Amino acid sequence: MYKYLFILLVFFSSCKKQEKSNLSQEISNWEFEHENEWYKAEIPGNNFSDLLNHNLISDPFYGTNEDSVQWIAEKNWNYRSKFSVSKKILTKNNQLLCFHGLDTYAKVYLSDSLILQANNMFRTWEIDVSDILKKDNTLLIKFDAVSKIENKRQTTLGYSLPGGERVFTRKAGFHYGWDWGAKISPTGIWRKVELQSWSDCKIKDIYIVQDHLTDTLANLTIGIEIESSVEKLVTLKAYNKVWGNFKLKKGNNKLSIIIRIPNPELWWPNGYGKQKLYDIPISISDENGIIDSQKKKIGLRKIELISEQDSIGESFYFKVNDKPIFMKGANYIPQDNLQNRVTKNHYRNLLNDVIKANMNMLRVWGGGIYEEDIFYDLCDSLGILVWQDFMFACAMYPSDSLFLKNVQEEAIQNVKRLRHHPSIALWCGNNESSEGWHRWGWQNAYPQKQQDKIWEGYQKVFQEILPTIVDENSQSDYWESSPKFGRGNPKHQFEGDAHYWGVWHDAEPFENLEKKVPRFMSEFGFQSFPQLSTIATFADSLNWDLNSAVMKNHQKHPRGNALIKEYMQREYNVPEKFEKFVYASQILQAEGMRIGLESHRRSQPYCMGTLYWQLNDCWPVASWSGRDYYGNWKALHYTAQDAFAQISLSLEKTENNSFNIWVISDTTNCSDTLLINTYSLKGEILSSSKQFVKIQAKSQLIASIPFCKDDEFIICKLKQQKVQSKVGFTKAIKNYDFPKPTIQYQYLDNNLKLSTDVPTFQLYLHGVKGKFSDNFFTLLPGEEKIIEIEASGFNPNNLLIWSLYELNKN
Repeated sequence: MYKYLFILLVFFSSCKKQEKSNLSQEISNWEFEHENEWYKAEIPGNNFSDLLNHNLISDPFYGTNEDSVQWIAEKNWNYRSKFSVSKKILTKNNQLLCFHGLDTYAKVYLSDSLILQANNMFRTWEIDVSDILKKDNTLLIKFDAVSKIENKRQTTLGYSLPGGERVFTRKAGFHYGWDWGAKISPTGIWRKVELQSWSDCKIKDIYIVQDHLTDTLANLTIGIEIESSVEKLVTLKAYNKVWGNFKLKKGNNKLSIIIRIPNPELWWPNGYGKQKLYDIPISISDENGIIDSQKKKIGLRKIELISEQDSIGESFYFKVNDKPIFMKGANYIPQDNLQNRVTKNHYRNLLNDVIKANMNMLRVWGGGIYEEDIFYDLCDSLGILVWQDFMFACAMYPSDSLFLKNVQEEAIQNVKRLRHHPSIALWCGNNESSEGWHRWGWQNAYPQKQQDKIWEGYQKVFQEILPTIVDENSQSDYWESSPKFGRGNPKHQFEGDAHYWGVWHDAEPFENLEKKVPRFMSEFGFQSFPQLSTIATFADSLNWDLNSAVMKNHQKHPRGNALIKEYMQREYNVPEKFEKFVYASQILQAEGMRIGLESHRRSQPYCMGTLYWQLNDCWPVASWSGRDYYGNWKALHYTAQDAFAQISLSLEKTENNSFNIWVISDTTNCSDTLLINTYSLKGEILSSSKQFVKIQAKSQLIASIPFCKDDEFIICKLKQQKVQSKVGFTKAIKNYDFPKPTIQYQYLDNNLKLSTDVPTFQLYLHGVKGKFSDNFFTLLPGEEKIIEIEASGFNPNNLLIWSLYELNKN
């Protein structure tokens, strides 16, 4: 009996999941010091969040509180942790303290020994503490105010650089304030701190290179970098196969194996196929079991940026698995000034909203951060391609050897961290630095010698260091600067990517977005206000006035409100009531941006992408976003959902007083019936026609019809696909006399069924918490519209419904 019991024990112990001998412990129990007292700190976090958690400051997002918290960035801050380690950890020969994010200038002490002086928010710092670590330890981090160090560095340089003093610090640019963001510059431990403990060897890095990819075979070379403190024989296992024994030398070891995957399933962007991901687990072991292991999740795909001279200028488009794909998306900024408040659910909700809007690409803007791993993991699984900027924006940077070395290490670390993600489509050197130097008059502020030095520094970073790192450490393409040319250069419309800000900054009409179409639009935009529930989080109703101090504080563009009003006056009656002004601003933004989004899609293959500015906000504010700080969809996001649909209809006004009717399809080839109806404002069908259309996976002009009369409108539909065009009006909205609609609705099982007696335009559902499957839509008499609602405790009695009638009735 004892014999059998022993056998069973051995069997069950062998079935247990084998733990690796290398260990990791996250450092916790953090405190921060304020006015000579120590308080509990939240790590990952920052000083602003910690002060807020202890009610030591007011919410900087509320009212004008932003102004009252500027002292925080001018102070030095101390953080400490008293932590213990187990005997098991102390038996390990090698102890490595890893700081995954220190913001920014920090002196780190372990038990009174200075072990690190950090100077880059975007780097990971690994420090050998094998000779210092004890059972009980105190880790102290002293953060210096960035402004003091920046002042010293500018004094040493002898002149200022475009972008101001922030350029001396490797820290998120938006922390210093932007024309959509608050000036909230946190300090602290913004990513985790951990102790890695090991005795013999550890896996330092894994690089999976896709050597060959066809429908029948994928060849991968896996490079494994192992650090060993002894000479040792280890067994390598990868992709569920033992690859033999390898003798490690003391120091750094590089192993290489080739994996072949027959009949691979390809990874595709959203809308073009599935997002198949392969797990590649890798481990090293000896006779005692697993020593260390890592796992990479990859997608098998080929992504190329095609930038070639042609008869027009120079192309700019992406090929995925040899297929040219039109990129539909937006520019992404950090989701909060205080990054620790961005949860996994925030990432999931935002990126699911990206998919709902039929996007396939996001540009991670260079004034933010290299995002958290979960962001890229979700993009991989959802099929969202990522245009990844390096963290440089709207500035010129120092060129001394210490700064360049710092940037080099930052780039190496982040390229290596992100290179296995199939979603990474492109690395871009900077946002608008080249344009600023060549077009914004920056050069004029400097004598020739300083001009030469500044430009040489630019060339070292963006033409030498960064492209070399991308080439040597990844299989991605590199683009020097976005845009390639500024809009002051006539080439901007015919070569590379473009940022077109004639609409907005230069107050050009929205129609210019149809006339000035580039090869790839990587930025364009227009502002609006967030919805009233968002405004209520930072302003009471007494401050619901464009001229109130609170509202001015939450409009960071110096001409923002004036420009919104100027454009609004062209098309709409400008409401006197603030609430209606907010509604009108969203319609103005959405319909203006629609002109650009549809024009860019119509213009393919000449134009092969449109990424509008901007997807989201980092605080509640009037901005260019289509999705506000709390995740509420503005009219723009609903418009993007429509304009980016797999199959869409587009009405183009011509100079010949007619509408061109276009159908745009990403992947679908099919036949359908085009219905063209002309209506009176009361909803009578005045004329109707239909025609057979053969839809191909491209942009195609399928019909042209004359304008309707002034008090009429046109709507086109694809019968089988159930696709509807925007409303074809022929004059400014303010010149229409819309009849008052009577809207009937029923609510049942999270569905809202609506109907109307007369045509209702820009129908806006609000006043209740919840996310609507559609909003700002057209509702015609005789139709029923079913709206799905995501909400808990939805009360239809509080529902408010507005339309264009509300703007024109006075």
